Amino acid sequence: MLGGRSERVVQQVLVATVAELAKSGYRAFRMDLVSAAAGVNKTTIYRRWPRKALLVAAAVEWMRRFVHDVPLPDTGSLERDLAEAFRRKVTFKDRVEGQAWARLLAEKHDPEVSAVIGDAVKERSGAWYAMVTRAVARGELPDGTDPRLLLGMLGAVVDAWSASSPGRLKAELLEAAVRTVVAGARSGSLVRPNGRRGTVRP
Repeated sequence: MLGGRSERVVQQVLVATVAELAKSGYRAFRMDLVSAAAGVNKTTIYRRWPRKALLVAAAVEWMRRFVHDVPLPDTGSLERDLAEAFRRKVTFKDRVEGQAWARLLAEKHDPEVSAVIGDAVKERSGAWYAMVTRAVARGELPDGTDPRLLLGMLGAVVDAWSASSPGRLKAELLEAAVRTVVAGARSGSLVRPNGRRGTVRP
């Protein structure tokens, strides 16, 4: 168990690590800059985290508390769930933790990065997909609706609108995007043909 000064040092290092990831990403990440920002001797960091991958993995676990402490919404309505979930996602992207996570996702094809974030990505993706499968079970969407395709299409719209306008995405635009994509899904256009994922039914 950590306590006292040791716990404070770990906290300082993890905060500095997340900030460095947000600024530089994984490939350009420098532990000496983390040391300087945290006000902690480099030997102290290397003693606990001998390699960059270990330190970044610790920071990822620390950031995952934002996921564990705030589960995705489950209101009984897919449109409400999606609107609230994407609102939180947009808000999270404004935080330094969200910026750090975005940098890691951008480098996910690097084997080291994939090893560090793989479990967290799989866990969160499962929670998002469950939101859609619950809607299918409730009869809101047709059987076989592809969660990945639905969420990918909606995410692309939200990301594009967020990037093109300063500040947070307006609630009415987000709700309009959700209504439009869900309406298309209700028509059966996002049902997987022959069990294949990510394909639009003719």
